[in-house]
Amino acid sequence: MIGNIRANFRARLRRIKCDSAGATAVEFGLLAPIFFLMLLGVIQTGVYLQNYNAVQSLASDGARYVMIEYQKNNALTDEQIRSVLLGEAVNAPYLLDTDRLNITVDRTGTSRLSGATEIDITLDYTLNDFVPIDMPGTTINYSRPVWVVPPPATGT
Repeated sequence: MIGNIRANFRARLRRIKCDSAGATAVEFGLLAPIFFLMLLGVIQTGVYLQNYNAVQSLASDGARYVMIEYQKNNALTDEQIRSVLLGEAVNAPYLLDTDRLNITVDRTGTSRLSGATEIDITLDYTLNDFVPIDMPGTTINYSRPVWVVPPPATGT
């Protein structure tokens, strides 16, 4: 009787050892979470790079806009600069979420160039995480100084 049980047990072990019907499902179950986590990491990196480039380009376009307006003798207030940048941020090619975008326009510091006004444009953009792991650097900070010569005083 015990010999019979041992023989059955050994036969079952041999069958399990040679059977590969469920091996693919087991391997997929083991490797799928790692694969999907890596895929989400690649997507998160791509979103970060796209948003970083969008923030950087938005700051550069804002600086260009300020310089052109000053060349046309249109002195802009800080709020006007901020509202123009917010208006551009939601449109293509930037497509940024204004709820997560903070724009600061500051000209309180002393200019590093004599005779020019220095305007600092600072953009802070908070990213959404796709990966359920807390990742560092989820806020993009970008600052761009602009130097403009104030329009001459008009007087008659």
